Amino acid sequence: MVLQALRGRMALCKARSVLWWIEGVEKLMSRLILTLLVSFGLSACGAFNGREDALFDARYQHPISVDPQVVTLQMDVPKDKVALSLADKAAIDAFARSYKSRGHGTLTIAAPSGSPNEAAAVSIVAETRAALADAGLNGSEVGYAAYRASSANSSAPVILTYRRYVASASPCGNWSKDYAFAPNNARTPNFGCATQNNLAAIVADPADLIGPREWDPAYAPRRDEVVEKYRTGEVTEAAESGNSSGSVSEVAE
Repeated sequence: MVLQALRGRMALCKARSVLWWIEGVEKLMSRLILTLLVSFGLSACGAFNGREDALFDARYQHPISVDPQVVTLQMDVPKDKVALSLADKAAIDAFARSYKSRGHGTLTIAAPSGSPNEAAAVSIVAETRAALADAGLNGSEVGYAAYRASSANSSAPVILTYRRYVASASPCGNWSKDYAFAPNNARTPNFGCATQNNLAAIVADPADLIGPREWDPAYAPRRDEVVEKYRTGEVTEAAESGNSSGSVSEVAE
């Protein structure tokens, strides 16, 4: 009887140990599953990596293209024309201002060759060169060329050309996606489109979007003056004017 009682107690202890082990495993699994669920939830709120973040950059979704464009001004030259008209001078002045603002390379004056008005065109080219000088263009900014004109064209034009750059972005208005339902918070087709189009429209010179401008040459007279003062031990900074002084306002007193 005693032996049977001991055996029964040992079996009961083993059963309890198994139950405790099973309960421990279940608790451990529950905690592990809960930890995984929390990790997945937090990862959904995490920041994008570099590759995903680039998809939300308007520069890649709506890139601005910059293309060269040739700007042209044609002035008909009849055989008996000896001077520029007021309208011609006004057109040349506007053309020169446009070139100084956004032009690249040289402004080229092309005169007809082989046409009946060739002599008149030579005279108009000289006046055009003077008009461009009056508009502020120096000799290095103006180039000259000749083109073969038809012998039957008695009013072959003198042609002014220069190269500029034009910026354009992709068109907007793509409403193909449902903006009211976006559970993944992904980008929309129109994201950044208006901003890119506005930038393309207002940039002063689209060539700046291709690369930085070259530095202007140093002002030689000022540079020589500063170097000479430095050599003789004088103060090199500019003189201070009386207008640069200031005082604390007495409002707070």
